[in-house]
Amino acid sequence: MGSFAPPKAQDINAGLLVALVGIPQCLAYAMLSGLPPMYGLVTAAIPGIIAAIYGKSSNVTVGPTNTTGLIILTSLTPWAHDPDALLTAMATLAFLAGLTRLLIVLSNSERIFDFVPEAVMVGFATGAAVIIAIMQLDETLGQPLQGVNNVLDELYRLTHYNWADFSLASFLLALTAIASVILGKRYLPRWPIPLLTLIISILIVMFNIFPFSQSWVTLGASTYIADGWPLINTKLPSWSMISQLIIPGFAVAFIGSLELIVTLRNSRSQHHLAGELKSQGFANIVGSFTGAFPASTSLTRSVLLEVGGAQTRWAPFIAALAMIPIILFGAEAIRAIPQPVIAGLLIAIAISMIKPNAIKQMLSVNNQTRSLFLITFISTLVLDFHLAILLGTLLGIAMFLFQTSKPLLFAYELDANRNATPIHNKLPNQLLIQISGSLYFAAARQLPNRVNARLTTHTQLCVLDLSHAHQGRVAAVQALREIHQHCISLGVELSMTGGSVSLRKLSESMGVSLPWSDDRIVLQLSSGKL
Repeated sequence: MGSFAPPKAQDINAGLLVALVGIPQCLAYAMLSGLPPMYGLVTAAIPGIIAAIYGKSSNVTVGPTNTTGLIILTSLTPWAHDPDALLTAMATLAFLAGLTRLLIVLSNSERIFDFVPEAVMVGFATGAAVIIAIMQLDETLGQPLQGVNNVLDELYRLTHYNWADFSLASFLLALTAIASVILGKRYLPRWPIPLLTLIISILIVMFNIFPFSQSWVTLGASTYIADGWPLINTKLPSWSMISQLIIPGFAVAFIGSLELIVTLRNSRSQHHLAGELKSQGFANIVGSFTGAFPASTSLTRSVLLEVGGAQTRWAPFIAALAMIPIILFGAEAIRAIPQPVIAGLLIAIAISMIKPNAIKQMLSVNNQTRSLFLITFISTLVLDFHLAILLGTLLGIAMFLFQTSKPLLFAYELDANRNATPIHNKLPNQLLIQISGSLYFAAARQLPNRVNARLTTHTQLCVLDLSHAHQGRVAAVQALREIHQHCISLGVELSMTGGSVSLRKLSESMGVSLPWSDDRIVLQLSSGKL
């Protein structure tokens, strides 16, 4: 949209498809958040328009999501029984979620998301795809199950499904929707086959064209839907309310941003992260004044943009803009949407979200990557979305910290001419230990034990090569002092070479005298690793 070029046909098709398929999702996510359903459409409309204008990627659409729905529900519970206060809290939470995103970008802190491993992203996306598909199975069979809490509950109830409620017409409609996405994309990529399938099913219901359509369960049968813009907050929040919502606002922004990263990685447009975070920050702030609750990247609807053939930012803009007349005048059409066709489209989306090659890579690289993938995938199935991805992220950070807290040590034997050679199963009199890696906090504190373990009664000289060590802090100086003191107690001559100027100045400022040497030793780190 940046060049104001007119939208392409694929953009219009993809935008309308996302809008229509997104209607039941938006209604459901609003209710999941403890809010009246029409607020879900408002959240897809206003923040969606703002994000589309300021965003960068054609495969990102913004609105309500299930990943943040439970956080919103928990955050707004204290005001659930006071409609006026609930509206104020909803607007405040949206504002804080938007402000948090802007602060992340302004402080260049989006690097925090670099600590989320690829295995976590693939595991989360795969788990989300499986959940999306499984949770639609009851709608494809005919009579939707009531009060399903999670995927395990869905599977349990399906094992006790009353097959007297099975509807062949609903099942065939769901299969038709699945085929419209898969076969349409393969054989008729320029045709809006999924959109046509959805529109035709609505017309069949509205005009009762075929008798079998009477067995289709529609949205109007399960949700109250009325025309008109819902009420907007008109009151300022109290400081008490703001203080209670600051942390939830950060949680919504953080969890929602992770879904954005999954979407950007799927479309190979990670370089748009800062721009998309900024656009969503503005979108949430504007949305807070227009009746929207916190909006984030919708993983499923963003994938649907790609399925629909979106080419530019016009596609998510059209998807959001189409919500406005639907909010004002589209209640009758919304009520006529058959749930089986939505279920089929969502199952097809779930299938497209599964990346076999990426999964194969995660399972075959190494034990850590495999474990992260499996833990995140399984957690996504059995826990709430935000808990699952937080668990995977925390495990990834823990593994990263563990790896960086253990610098590499390389041991060599020094001959009479001070030439370094690999140690050959003996106790050398002159020892060279090369340290490679960070020397701060835990990394430095364990260093004395590891180095001292190499010193024996046979050792006469020990040279510590610090030319490959970096980020030396106070803990590094303390560790080197401890090594020096141990060498003195053993009668071992110690020499430290390759120390950075900053590390030497730090030891001097701390009053720690260390045996620094200006000798330079250049070695390949290919043998002798401890």
